[in-house]
Amino acid sequence: MAARRKHKKIDRTGVLPRQLTGIVKLLAFLLCLFAPIRLVNALGDEGCADFFGALEGCFILFSLFGIGTNRAVSNLIRTRIERYGIAGAKKIAGQALLTAFFVSVVLALLGAALKDVLFGLFYALPFAKMAFLALLCSLVILTLFWMLLGILDAFGRRETAGRWILAFGVLLFFAAPLIAVPLDAYGQKVGALLQNTSYQAAYGALGAAFSVLCVSLLCTVGCGISWIKASHELHQAEYGSSTNPAADRSIAFFLFRNGLVICVPAALAGIGRIGQSSIYLKSGSVSTWGAYLGKYRLLMTLALLGAFALAASLLPQFQLVLKRRSLRKSREKCMVAFRCTALYTIPCAVLFLTTAQPMLHMLFSKGELNGLYSILKILAITVIFYGLAFMLGSVLFAAELYYSIWIAVLVSVLVRLVSFSVMSSALKLDLYAGAYSDALSAFVLCLILLGMVRQQLKIAVSWLRVFLAPLLAGILMALVCLLCSQVILKNAASPVRMLVSAVVGLLVYFVSTVVLKGATRRELRCFAAGDVLIELASTMRLL
Repeated sequence: MAARRKHKKIDRTGVLPRQLTGIVKLLAFLLCLFAPIRLVNALGDEGCADFFGALEGCFILFSLFGIGTNRAVSNLIRTRIERYGIAGAKKIAGQALLTAFFVSVVLALLGAALKDVLFGLFYALPFAKMAFLALLCSLVILTLFWMLLGILDAFGRRETAGRWILAFGVLLFFAAPLIAVPLDAYGQKVGALLQNTSYQAAYGALGAAFSVLCVSLLCTVGCGISWIKASHELHQAEYGSSTNPAADRSIAFFLFRNGLVICVPAALAGIGRIGQSSIYLKSGSVSTWGAYLGKYRLLMTLALLGAFALAASLLPQFQLVLKRRSLRKSREKCMVAFRCTALYTIPCAVLFLTTAQPMLHMLFSKGELNGLYSILKILAITVIFYGLAFMLGSVLFAAELYYSIWIAVLVSVLVRLVSFSVMSSALKLDLYAGAYSDALSAFVLCLILLGMVRQQLKIAVSWLRVFLAPLLAGILMALVCLLCSQVILKNAASPVRMLVSAVVGLLVYFVSTVVLKGATRRELRCFAAGDVLIELASTMRLL
């Protein structure tokens, strides 16, 4: 009997410690954050105008269908799992991928047919066509990649999906200069032969677009392999094999209908950005607008990604609270959410106000910088209003008040275009017109969404309780940042001034908010690294 005893197999596969895993994720996140900045540094200002102009046109096509596929396919698969089992859900996933492929191909062909109209009549960027065609190829691949992420999330592989998002940013960080710089140099030679310097910018933008194409292809293939592996693992747990044929035939309609709630505001936001570029490029300099797109607007987008991610992470909690129809609990949850928004946006605003010069010199190595210091300070108020607007939109989204969000976004886009046109043509504010119109649009969007939350959900918010502690802590942070940047480290290099000022200022801000009871355990848990922040505050004996 003893000879027949089976010994238990010991799994000897290596497992990274939790601290080391967190460090690796942090490094990957930082590489993702600096990937677009490194891409901009590989181009000049005119190259940024060509690349981001092509990217805006491609984003409009992506927002017509692809941007909503992640949420739509995730909801569809979860519904099919509940009704027909895993086997039926896997079949739905394959059909959804096929639908996304054909629709994205049609949109890419439509964009290729309209490229002369877009970049000849609407845009004054005729050399951006090459980058636009490369991005159209990426459109098909990115749509599949975005849908695969939703499929993995629906089948319980959210961590795998997050890893592929990080992998996309890390690969882009390394691929962008490797591809864009040689093509930029080749374009310089072509421009010298043809006596036209615009070819250098055009080929540099083409290299940047081609790097996006290569990275998206690699990540889509890898994400597809992860899905195949997951489907084999799910095969052992399959239950249910019957599906509803009528439901299968309505997959395309379901994807369009459920993706519409995201596609409409995204398309309107894209139209607002394209409209600004079209108005400015009719009489303005291409390189000046490229500096605005590649530096000011890029930093605004990176700062707002955190606010958007925070609002999206709190969406399930809003949905749960609103289903219970408890006005008191809904108001408490909104207060916590708005305090979290204030805790995030105010330090971002302080950094833009106090460290604009060293920040630009540390992050960017090419193109115009001197004219952007004052404009970057306007970004401080824009980030605060857009952050609040994202959280208010998340509340309305949880209540399924989609039309209210669409109306608010439409009005804000109209305000942006009208104000930008008046400021740039009548008042001759140049790049300040873009910064002021963005801030005004964010304020209008926040105001309309706040009114709709009060009117339709009957939720009132005490803004003094929301902003008092973060504002006081922000004032202390601003004083510390100015002291470090303008007095103590005045003659130091820009990276030293920026990093030391930011680290010391953020530490002072964190301690101040916890001491002033602006950030409790409940608020800190809402952030991605909330457990680390709570542990840090406990170590410092602040909680």
